[in-house]
Amino acid sequence: MNRAFRIVIVLIVIGIAVWGFSYTYKWYFVYSEEDRELANLTSLELADYPEEKRLQIKEMKQLRSRIINLGLDLKGGIYMVLEPDYEEMKKRSGGEEPTQAEISDAMRRVIEILRNRIDKFGVSEPTITTQGEDRIIVELPGSKDPDRAQTVVMGRGLLEFMLVDEDTAAKLTRDMFDDMGNLIDASIIPETSALFYLWEKNKYDVLERRRAVVLYDEILLDGSTIKKAQVQTDNFGKPEVVFSLSSEGAKHFSTITGANVGKRLAIVFDGKILSMPSIRERIPGGQVRITGTFSMKEAQDQALVLRAGAFPVPLQIAEQRTIGPSLGRDSIEAGVKAAIIGAIAVVLFMLIYFKLSGIIADIALGLNIFLLLGVLAWLNFTLTLPGIAGMILTVGMAVDANVIIFERIKEEIRNGKTVIASIQSGYDKAFRTILDANMTTLIATFVLSQFGSGPIKGFAVTLSIGIVINMFTSLFVTKLLFSIGMDIFRVRKLSI
Repeated sequence: MNRAFRIVIVLIVIGIAVWGFSYTYKWYFVYSEEDRELANLTSLELADYPEEKRLQIKEMKQLRSRIINLGLDLKGGIYMVLEPDYEEMKKRSGGEEPTQAEISDAMRRVIEILRNRIDKFGVSEPTITTQGEDRIIVELPGSKDPDRAQTVVMGRGLLEFMLVDEDTAAKLTRDMFDDMGNLIDASIIPETSALFYLWEKNKYDVLERRRAVVLYDEILLDGSTIKKAQVQTDNFGKPEVVFSLSSEGAKHFSTITGANVGKRLAIVFDGKILSMPSIRERIPGGQVRITGTFSMKEAQDQALVLRAGAFPVPLQIAEQRTIGPSLGRDSIEAGVKAAIIGAIAVVLFMLIYFKLSGIIADIALGLNIFLLLGVLAWLNFTLTLPGIAGMILTVGMAVDANVIIFERIKEEIRNGKTVIASIQSGYDKAFRTILDANMTTLIATFVLSQFGSGPIKGFAVTLSIGIVINMFTSLFVTKLLFSIGMDIFRVRKLSI
């Protein structure tokens, strides 16, 4: 292959890596953490910012899809393990044990709904994986609000419209409830009705259970008919959730409101009464508004849960951890420190053992690391501690091929060949060995990436990309550097 053509190939590869990594550099080193948080704002929230700031935030939103993300163990965030609430499932199914096939099918649908919810939650690169037959692991890197995460992740998403049982509700008095607000004697509630609670915010801006309300247990309409849900502001600037119903749902809603003028219609979301507007007239068109004391973010969370749909099974949290960003910073520092120490050790070894020729291997090593970062940025990769381990292992493997090549070159020189002939023969003879060794490792990493869990996949992907780049730098780049060096310095005796 013509040398000029090989130089062009190397420069193009380096240029693509520089281009890819520039987004990551700008994201982490040009913008502050406060600026990066703004990239989670919605279009409605952006309206309050000046034009210049809106353009900057839009640029950050674009950058976020082209950077190396930091995983939960590096960035901090929330880790949750979810599983079906079997007791609740038994109640809903009349006391029977759901079959394993029913559970598996339901969990697949839960994962799909979770992805739809979390993709709009505002965290970069969330991870949703399965554990066994009936557990789901959710990782939300960078999320600092466990309560909000629980609302989005755990919210059943079950929206129901029910009429208030005014007669029974009027009979309720304070002495019928204990100190915890629970009804002492449930016999006052007719079989056709059920006790619910209206939820409102207290003075600390925390949503809590307020007064008891009796509703007829007939569900007049549910959230399955929702076609679109979004957040708007009313005439006073307060957020409200507005959703449209399907044509069938709109007709049904029009019939319900027309037949119950003067009554209160409770809007129940995941068992909590959000509002109880009075029906003043028949409501055609199928557009419904939910108003309340919620903030803009809470309204947005409710809207996205409604859009994603309700879970087919109730879930409960089996395990939850919040990992602080300080632990993530310590992990990053430890990983970077290990990578630097490993790289320095490899560089010194190559210089000491292979003398001036070791410089070429060290240049290839540096290029190897940079190209790896560039590829990970293009892939919008999420880097975790196992991923850093894969990078450190790549550093060690990056010079393996050069060690084989250099030993072959030394052997050819001892056999009396010229420097140029020894270099050419060394590369030719080492090629097959290097290819075979790397292919077997690639097969192993492929198996890990297919059958391993999230962290193991991160290790496998990082290592496999590093292996491919290593073959390029060791077999292509170092040979090019030898060729250029031979012409520039007219070397007669190789320092190897």
